[in-house]
Amino acid sequence: MTTAQIWIDETRDMLLSGYVEELLLVSAPAVTNDTGTAFTISEAANSGIVKGVIIEINEELMYVTSVDGTTVNVLRGYGGSTASATGHAVNSIVRVSPKFPTHRIIDALNHDLRDLSAPNSGLFQMKTTSFTYNAPVDGYDLAGLTNEDVQSIYSVTYAEIGVEAREPAVSSWKLKRNRDTATFSSGMALILYGAAWPGKKVTVLYKSPFGSVTDGTTTLSSIGISSTAYDLPPLGAAMALMTTRPIRREFLDAEGTSRMAEEVPPGAISASFRDLMGRRRARLEAESARLAAMYPQNLKDNSSSRPVGNWGRYWS
Repeated sequence: MTTAQIWIDETRDMLLSGYVEELLLVSAPAVTNDTGTAFTISEAANSGIVKGVIIEINEELMYVTSVDGTTVNVLRGYGGSTASATGHAVNSIVRVSPKFPTHRIIDALNHDLRDLSAPNSGLFQMKTTSFTYNAPVDGYDLAGLTNEDVQSIYSVTYAEIGVEAREPAVSSWKLKRNRDTATFSSGMALILYGAAWPGKKVTVLYKSPFGSVTDGTTTLSSIGISSTAYDLPPLGAAMALMTTRPIRREFLDAEGTSRMAEEVPPGAISASFRDLMGRRRARLEAESARLAAMYPQNLKDNSSSRPVGNWGRYWS
């Protein structure tokens, strides 16, 4: 099962450009809550862990207050990260002075997933919901959904009597948002102007934004993005993180000797950014075209206007 850890690792690899940060392991006993301030870390005495250094275990940053042999005393939940309520298990990786903290990478991934879900990007996940048709009812509540869940409705179909495989489209419908939640719990009302079969299921196919990454164990399938587009969020996250600090190959301390000015000419960092941006743009166009082919726009079957009246104009 593919998890978000692969996105985190890919993002960091792009930013560090092959450079490997110092990694150690948590030794026994491990801290099992969010209040413990002492960790036993293998080889801590012979590492870069000293007072004032930042270390990272899983998604949590910690500020080192003192080191006594392999015992490292810390301040938990440093730099905007959250102290893990369940602590950190034995053999958890300890990252020393991380250039790109995991919690910041996760934030960048989630920001990019939201950007990818924006209408101008052309990406989305398709979901369904259903309800039973009742002729006297004017508006149907999309129960269990929120306004943010429904980006737009793609189609509304209904089950036909005697033909299980055939689901004709409702001829005309309109989605109204910001409804009274006392009547419509979702805050949305789907008005059907075309008829369906009473007592039969109506199926609503709608475009929805992608889910988010909680931590490295989040399964990518639960986020809703197609497996063919798994490379996009790491690209976007790397670009976002580059805007605040350069990728690893541009760091001055990545070189063993002093670097000449001509080795890192003006615009080198911008060029790296443009490389990623160009690659991401090309991939985004390819993925949006793939989705457009799978779900082509059909105005006849996806009408949100009321039927034409006797005067040749749409009813209001």
